[in-house]
Amino acid sequence: MSSSVRPLSVSLPTSSLVPEELEDNRFYVYLRDHFDAIFTHSTLVCIPHSRYLEDHCLTRSFVETHCYNASPFFCGQYEAVNGKVIKIEQLILSTVSGFKEQRTVHIISEDSVYIDDKKIRVYMIQLPLEGEPLLYQKRRNTINIPTCRNSKSDLNFLNFFAENAESLVELQSAVQEFVVTYVYIRGFSNYTVEKIQHIYTKAYMTILQRNKLIRDTCRIQAEHEHFLELVENVVMGLLHEKIWVQSLRSILQSKDNYINSICEWYSKDNITLQKYGVSSPISEMPLSCFDQAIACLRRTDATSDTPIYTTYNMNNATSTNISASNDLAFTPLEKIACIKATLDLISAAVDDYVKETNNRTNYNGNMHNEYTKRKNLTNVIIGGGSRFSCYYR
Repeated sequence: MSSSVRPLSVSLPTSSLVPEELEDNRFYVYLRDHFDAIFTHSTLVCIPHSRYLEDHCLTRSFVETHCYNASPFFCGQYEAVNGKVIKIEQLILSTVSGFKEQRTVHIISEDSVYIDDKKIRVYMIQLPLEGEPLLYQKRRNTINIPTCRNSKSDLNFLNFFAENAESLVELQSAVQEFVVTYVYIRGFSNYTVEKIQHIYTKAYMTILQRNKLIRDTCRIQAEHEHFLELVENVVMGLLHEKIWVQSLRSILQSKDNYINSICEWYSKDNITLQKYGVSSPISEMPLSCFDQAIACLRRTDATSDTPIYTTYNMNNATSTNISASNDLAFTPLEKIACIKATLDLISAAVDDYVKETNNRTNYNGNMHNEYTKRKNLTNVIIGGGSRFSCYYR
């Protein structure tokens, strides 16, 4: 007696879905931002339509399930890095093996993305190949993952949970192994990036496996993305001295000197905003308006040899009150956040100056109008008085 599993086929008409660009799809943007290496190593990528992604939690496993290469054994079949296999016939995509349930979905559209000379086929599909929506609410037993990146406070956050102790010891071992074996070789940067990604992905996975509270929290998509960034920031903070101080800083010193010379030239007093093509009244802004923005940008110049916690004991769970807005920015995520904050401060300074200028102009205009009115009224009174005296004479 044989039994078979009936594929789950979706009968929703594709015409009911509004076409969307790849850049507008949440999964595609998430994939390119967080797991671009998986994308670039694939030849076929399936992108579920945003309409059916609203309540799904995007994880590495979910990403791997939607990125494929041609099967070396069967024509028309494709295999993911996690071993799952699909097949494509005309505009129908079906799961073959490795899935909890068989599923058949429609292909809505096909696109192509080129990376150098490599072509990657991108299929927009009707719904995800696996998984069900996770309708988690804040009333569940969850916490708030810190959203402001600071390598020391991020590490303190992980150390706060006893469940993370073993995972952090493993992370420390992986970092130490990297520090001992890493040597910068021009042209092998991609290999280094993949190795670092492997370190923080393993740390992220082991913490989720052993810490139920964080695992439940990460079922909320926003919290999951914050946690991914947090773990990456901790790893990059631990590797800062090896990668930057001991390796890249001396190699990039000549480029830094060139950029510094340009900055010094443009900072001369005779280089005004008007010479940049900035129109009035912004071109009249004094340098003091940008003091906050300048101070914020200077945080990216981490001139000290080590980040703020290189010698920090990972077994020490004592937290400290650190203002992430005042610390030097060591890691890539911290520098990006710092640059974004700088741009926001510049924008705010310009807005404030323009408003102040407009208010001053309006005030002066109103004062002028009031003066004109009073002068006219005085002339009328004087003129009327003269006519009145003439009448009686």
